[in-house]
Amino acid sequence: MNNSKSNAHAWIIVFFFTAFMVIQTFNLVIFPACAPQAIATYHITQAGLTTLSSVTSVVGLFTGIVFGPLIDRKGSRNVVLVSMIIGIILFFIRAFTTSYPIVIILTFFASFFIAVCQVDASKILDTWFTKDKVGIAVAFQAGGSGLGGASAFFIANAIGLKNCLLLIGAAFTVLLVIWIIFGKDGPIAITSQEPPKGSVATVYKSSYVWLISIAYASCVSGTMLINTYLVNAFASKGLPGETVALMGTAINLSLFVGGYLATFLVGVLKKYNLVLAICVIGGAIGYLGCWFLPYGTMTWIFLILGGLIMGGGILMCVSRSPLIPLTGQYPQECIGTASGALETIKGVISFVIPIVVANVFQTNFNAIFITFAVLCLAALLTGSILVPEVGPNGKLYKESVSKHN
Repeated sequence: MNNSKSNAHAWIIVFFFTAFMVIQTFNLVIFPACAPQAIATYHITQAGLTTLSSVTSVVGLFTGIVFGPLIDRKGSRNVVLVSMIIGIILFFIRAFTTSYPIVIILTFFASFFIAVCQVDASKILDTWFTKDKVGIAVAFQAGGSGLGGASAFFIANAIGLKNCLLLIGAAFTVLLVIWIIFGKDGPIAITSQEPPKGSVATVYKSSYVWLISIAYASCVSGTMLINTYLVNAFASKGLPGETVALMGTAINLSLFVGGYLATFLVGVLKKYNLVLAICVIGGAIGYLGCWFLPYGTMTWIFLILGGLIMGGGILMCVSRSPLIPLTGQYPQECIGTASGALETIKGVISFVIPIVVANVFQTNFNAIFITFAVLCLAALLTGSILVPEVGPNGKLYKESVSKHN
């Protein structure tokens, strides 16, 4: 395969995983986006809707454990293919189901099987891009989640719940066709070996996997807190519904754009720790400023700047799993297991934190915004200060390059 064809194929793979993140995030928020219809269709209360909405998030607790090691042992091609087919069938069945318990079960298992793509992204992109570019490719595809979240409410209002559920199945079917045609390991995988025995234990013993997972979970939990509470928080200050709704749109759009700004910045600076530090420090200042300052023009400035800067925090964590082998804590062949570990650890922490915050602080919005800042501090410590730099301008990467020259 010549260079130009290989590069084109690599970016088709990036498009596949980016589109997956758009659709999967759309799937994650579709029930809240269609709240009145969901409540009427499934004959549930607000509490039932909250449970239904959280099902897709809980999936992350299990996908990493199951699919990470499986991908390392069996390879990406067939594991993704079979899992996607099962997931798509379940998504289409869900669209025609009105039983609440069955919808919960179908949502869980459909999201579980389709989430193989999220676990596999780092593993397969590492076979298409060299170490100086793979982190950027992973960050780029992960940024698709912002578009999925930002577009869900617009599309939901336009076509309704059932059509949205059918759209999810149809969109994943298109991705399945793309995978059948283009989905395979890249040329860098030719020299890959099977993971050594005990690779799962090796990955879970890695201190850097745990530290980056905690940073990842802190960024996810912090972003969830802002998305969950900011609209109600400003409504409590007496702002009209139209204004707080516009704030919700501004949050999602700024976070989406911010993800790609951070991806561009890491491509220039080639240092993940530094860019993550900028994201969490700037995000904390922005969102604290928008809440604690008197409402006015500065509220909107801090709100949008907070999103633009914070938007890359999650991406700067998840994009490092293909690069942690540079530390020597686990071999290259265990990237799938490591990606799964990140998703599992993040899933547990980001599932627990919102529940604790909701029960402890309830509508104490000052405390909730301060908690967001504490999570940013946790991400700074575990994702920037306590882990070595693995970017191309870091010592570990330069040493790795010199060893192979």
